[in-house]
Amino acid sequence: YGSKQKFRFHHNDINILGKVEAPLPLKRSNYRLNDGEFVHFYVEPIPSRRGPRYAWGTKTPSVHRLREQPGNFNIEIPIDAPNLHEGWNNLTICIEDEKSQVNTLDMSFHWDSSPLPLPIVLTNLNQYESIQEIGQIVNGTFDIDRQRNVICTKEPVGSDILFLIGSPYGSQEATYDVKFTHSLKDWCFLGLSDFFFGHQEQSPDLGIKPGYCTAGLATINNKGYGQVWLAWGDCLTDKENTWVITTEKKPKFPVRPGITYSVRHQTIIAETFNFARFRIWRKGRPEPKRWLCEEHNSNLDPNFPRLGTASFGLFQYWGMPTEWSNITVKPLDINTQELKLPKERSNLSVKLQTIREYIENF
Repeated sequence: YGSKQKFRFHHNDINILGKVEAPLPLKRSNYRLNDGEFVHFYVEPIPSRRGPRYAWGTKTPSVHRLREQPGNFNIEIPIDAPNLHEGWNNLTICIEDEKSQVNTLDMSFHWDSSPLPLPIVLTNLNQYESIQEIGQIVNGTFDIDRQRNVICTKEPVGSDILFLIGSPYGSQEATYDVKFTHSLKDWCFLGLSDFFFGHQEQSPDLGIKPGYCTAGLATINNKGYGQVWLAWGDCLTDKENTWVITTEKKPKFPVRPGITYSVRHQTIIAETFNFARFRIWRKGRPEPKRWLCEEHNSNLDPNFPRLGTASFGLFQYWGMPTEWSNITVKPLDINTQELKLPKERSNLSVKLQTIREYIENF
């Protein structure tokens, strides 16, 4: 996204995405923020056919972050880094290949630590010069199509790509329109949106955090099956406090490419539990009263972590480009004590095991 970028407070990291042109593997890859020490960052390797397997059957330790993108990187600068300044910062990126050839790139970015207040209303996208004026790209490639007045993903669409629009907040609601441009038979696809908490690390020396934490990820696949996901550290292994809860028997809402749909997506953040739900309907028709998917973690072991805040964002996992428009994010004022949580039914199974157990069962 260029050698000069701008960031607001959207989650606990500033993400600098890029790709190295040097032959892989590399001897080292480091960045330096302003006058600080050099810090290692992860570059996606060429996967080995006989190498180890990671979460969800992936072949590299970044799992979904840079899956099938050899040479790509995602530098994560913690927002509490001691050398991070308000305003403009300098970043030096350095790589060394196996022949000891060193390449260095200097860039700068502007940091504003103030959170974006709610509500956020995005109806006229023509007023923005770049996608980074709207939000922060955590993974993947997003852009503005000014002619169509939409935010869109760009081909090739990767896995777990995420564009954050809001800042960390409590209970909130997002409404928007979405269009799936076209579909190919047998393609894997998940989309819609997320209330994202952050990434958790597998190990400090890896250089990227693969663990996904969400207070309510809403997805629907190319066959129309919907799910809600709640997670702390999805994609991590050997971590005792990780958990994933998802809709097991997926309700179906047939979607077709080229049709615009409306979505209402909520996350409810209570003191002892998280609750998320969404519904989708064809734009122009009456909004249904029934939620397509609902999930909560009220039965989770009290010693496991919950999600205390979340940032709204647009999400996609593989597939063809998607278009979002008419986005509004606002606070959700709801009495959690009067909230009727869905009862456990045979078609909703709560996963309360560690990620290792989850993967073995999967």
